[in-house]
Parts: sequence; structure tokens; C-alpha cells
Amino acid sequence: MSEKALRPLGISKLDDAEFPPTKGVLVRVTPEAFQHIKAQLTPVLASLGDQGRWTTGGAGSFDPEHPWAHKGTSKIDSGDVDVYMDADNVRRKLQLDKGLDEKTVRKTLAAHLSKHYPTTQTGVQIHIGVPTGHTIPTPNGDLPTYFQVDLPTVDHADDIYKHHEHDYSVQNSPYGGQDQQLALASLVNTIPGKPERTYQYHGLGGALKDRTTGEVVTRDINKVAQIVFANPSATQDWLGNVESMLSHVDGGINSPRLAQFKADMAKKYPQLTEGTIDWFKAIRSKLTISS
Repeated sequence: MSEKALRPLGISKLDDAEFPPTKGVLVRVTPEAFQHIKAQLTPVLASLGDQGRWTTGGAGSFDPEHPWAHKGTSKIDSGDVDVYMDADNVRRKLQLDKGLDEKTVRKTLAAHLSKHYPTTQTGVQIHIGVPTGHTIPTPNGDLPTYFQVDLPTVDHADDIYKHHEHDYSVQNSPYGGQDQQLALASLVNTIPGKPERTYQYHGLGGALKDRTTGEVVTRDINKVAQIVFANPSATQDWLGNVESMLSHVDGGINSPRLAQFKADMAKKYPQLTEGTIDWFKAIRSKLTISS
């Protein structure tokens, strides 16, 4: 969805066959571009109440403040930049009613941003196009190019964004950030010493919930790690990527606790028939299952 968010404004990728760009072209974010975008946007966002949390998603691994920056990143570019905004900070800065719901806060924030940037909204996200200062030839003439920045604006952002920081230090990893979330959700279903499916992981909202009541047990990523691994020494580092999680689970990928994760990975190959040789090879390759 992310790279399609600015389509309503005529801004899309140059190779977007469904919606060719008519007003602007989306370009990918390099580490150098990330620093430029952050320097430009931080004061703008701060003037609206919150300078944002820049260490999430793929582009976030380019940030020197990323929790795994010292390990390096395998990412060379990214389709967009994700910056978590705290809705309550925006409420206060814009002098909005304390009881105003998140949806209205996002709408108000988007209205302010739209005065300076192409802006759309989907769900909890505000999407803006940040001009690169360059143009590119297209069938519709020379068009300006943009970097896409997504601004999920939510309450409890200081806890939630930690759930969207990913360790991309593993070279040639078959797994992405979404896979990390799927693996965590699988582990949450089978907490040692607890009845199966006692808890539910809500990745987008960055919370571990009681499955029966829906109440939030914790949003603290380190506490989530301690509960998931039934180990008081567990930290966010254990959850940084799929490889790290596998190293802390008995049996690795073959652990019964990861059955759901393996099924989720299989769904990524809908073009293959389950049980065929091609299907098995694809899944085995993805999950590094030994023969």
C-alpha cells in the first residue's frame, strides 16, 4: 500500500503500469537522502508538536540513532521513510481538545502538512511527498520527483515505534521486517507455562494483549521479549530480526512454537501448489529447513 499512497495526487513510481505518474514521480530513499529528509523535516514536525521517531522501517536503519546502527545495515535503499508521531504531543502543540480522538488529530495534522507537501491519509498513516529538487523525463513530460514519508500518528508512540525497529545487519537474509512481526506473533501464541493463545500480538499497535479481554498487557518491547521467551534477561535485541528469534528458541525454525510462522511464509507462495516439489523447495529455501 505504501508506494501507492500518493497515487490519488498523480504521484507514483516511474514504472507504475496501473497508475503512471502525471504530477510527480516517487524515487527510492538512499542513506544519503534519508539524512537530507530528516534534516529538512525534523524542524517542520517539531513546529507541529513532535519531531518524530526516525528509526523504524527499512530506512530507519540508516539513522545513526538506530539501536543496531553499530552493526551496520544490509539495506541499500528504501521505498519510503516511516516516522512515528505522538498524537498527544500534537494535541498539545496545536492546542486541540485533550479528549480529541486520534483520527481527528491526524486529520488536523494532515491539513497543516498539506500546506507544504502533497498529502494523503490511509488508516493511522499520513503520507507526504517530500520534493527532491529534481525532475525526471516521463511520457507526461518532465515531472518533479519526490521521496515518500509516512507518518503514523498515534497515542503511545514512544512505546509503539520500538516494535517497528528492525535489525537489518544480517547480510543476504531471506527475511524482512514484516517476517519479523509474523515470527513474533507466532511465538506469542505459545508462551511457555501459559495456555496456548493466552496472548495476542498487535504489531501495528505495538502491544501484547490478553486474547480473552483484549486488554493491553504491555507495550514495552523489552517486557514483551521477557514474556515471549519466559526469560527475565530477554531484551529487544532478541526480537530484532527472525534470525535472532530463531537463535533463542529451542529447535530454531523447527520449533512447534513457529508453526504459524511457517504457515505464514507458505502463504507468500500462492502460485505454488502445497506439497509439490517446487513448493517444498521454495519453503525450504525461505525457512532454511535442513534436508
